[in-house]
Amino acid sequence: MGKLQQLLYSDASLLRKYARGDAAAFEMLYRRHKDALFHFLHCSLPNAAIVEEIAQDSWVKVIEQAPHYKSTAAFRTWLFTIARNRLIDHQRRKINNTPQTDDSILQQRSSDDLPAEDQALLRELLDALELLPAEQRDSFLLQQQGFSNKEIAEITGVGTETVKSRLRYARSATRERMGATS
Repeated sequence: MGKLQQLLYSDASLLRKYARGDAAAFEMLYRRHKDALFHFLHCSLPNAAIVEEIAQDSWVKVIEQAPHYKSTAAFRTWLFTIARNRLIDHQRRKINNTPQTDDSILQQRSSDDLPAEDQALLRELLDALELLPAEQRDSFLLQQQGFSNKEIAEITGVGTETVKSRLRYARSATRERMGATS
């Protein structure tokens, strides 16, 4: 598909096309959302190998469920819900009891894109986010991915007011932690 065609197709229409056998439609969906999904998962669990596994498992679930997809929620919301559920499943199994930080992606991105001062600030932010309760961190990271409070509520399975509270606590705790180390 050409670039203009890519812009013309919504995520839902691409998923329907894929369900009817159009592999190029799935490839387009994957390219549209893979980086944002990986970023969300990586900020929630900074182990690139496990994040890759969870992301791949999420895409497999999308493939399996494509014929049954109902566009009651945006595709992106549906995808992130699947990925978040996979992340929760992983955390419940406690495959890794000891948090292992994989800085290779951060270092690669930061060395290319950010000055050393900003790299330190980014590391400080990621450290502060790691200390948040999972519910607050997930809500915060989803908001950073551009999801509305309503979409975050759909993804996390809670009410909009709960999302607002989690975001407020997450911002407050992050500011406090970052201010305390500065």
